[in-house]
Amino acid sequence: MGGEKHPLPQLAAGALGLVAALLASHSGAWLPALLAGLLGVLGFGEVTVHGIGLAASALGLRPHAAGVVVNSLAVLPELFLAYSIGSRGVAEGNPVLVELSVLSVMVGAGFNLAVMGLIALTSGRGVAVPEEAHGVELPLLRATIASMAVVVLYGLVEAAYTGGVPGTPLEASATLLVFFAAYIYWVAASERGPRTGGASWAAWLPVGLAGLVASAEAMSSGVEPLVHGLGLGTAGLLLGLVGTVPEAALNLLSAARGRREEAAYGLLAATSATVLLVYAALAAALPLPLDRYIVYTLGVLASGLWLVQRSMETGGVVDRREALLITLLSLGALAALARV
Repeated sequence: MGGEKHPLPQLAAGALGLVAALLASHSGAWLPALLAGLLGVLGFGEVTVHGIGLAASALGLRPHAAGVVVNSLAVLPELFLAYSIGSRGVAEGNPVLVELSVLSVMVGAGFNLAVMGLIALTSGRGVAVPEEAHGVELPLLRATIASMAVVVLYGLVEAAYTGGVPGTPLEASATLLVFFAAYIYWVAASERGPRTGGASWAAWLPVGLAGLVASAEAMSSGVEPLVHGLGLGTAGLLLGLVGTVPEAALNLLSAARGRREEAAYGLLAATSATVLLVYAALAAALPLPLDRYIVYTLGVLASGLWLVQRSMETGGVVDRREALLITLLSLGALAALARV
């Protein structure tokens, strides 16, 4: 990939979109902020895809490992943004902001699963499971699904016996964080190849990721006035969909370039990282209640991940029929969130 043409036009388009989105968001014009932010995301997404290819070659990571690591760490901006919203809610004594901070992130994870299904749907025979994924992804998916089920069960049992809304136990957060650390270590350690290319990725990848983060935040702040007066489920749905555009755009661009498997399992990595890293870290740092909104989204994500895991186990391919079920489940469950 080192011989690819430098994406200078895409960088310029991304910078233009970012500046326009920032100006629009400060003036309270949510629609221009949304559209301009999308232009920024797409432009910087091209830059990021280019940087990923260069970094993967330089570090000796195979395509699957590169996609997993980058997409897993790409959720860090969501973590910082969600913590900022949630900590402000704690400081102001506003529990709605605390719930909204984690709810919007969980909605983004559900949307990632839907986009993964769409990528498989647009492929002729679906998305093949990389050989590397069998030894790492499947055990992690099983552990993640089981951990989410335990958290949901804990919330339901506590609510039934105490009559109140329990908080997320610290033990559950610590377990999820350990799973995430082990996952990243296994992937990076087991999937190495020859190192090619130099450090030119350092001139592109940080710029692309920073642009993605800034564009997404501009979009989020631009639509924030729109969610005032909406129900918590609807507000979380809207902010979550806007906030997850970077991951979706990044992987859709990769799929359009012919790297469908990388894109699909990059989205799966981002979904797993949202639960294992973002939700766990927020629950450890903030008093997150296991109320009906959070329990519902945890259950939806566990169901979607279970479908993916079964597809990977049984046929070695997430075929178009399975992809359709994953997409419909994710989109339908997200639409129903507004009624919860």
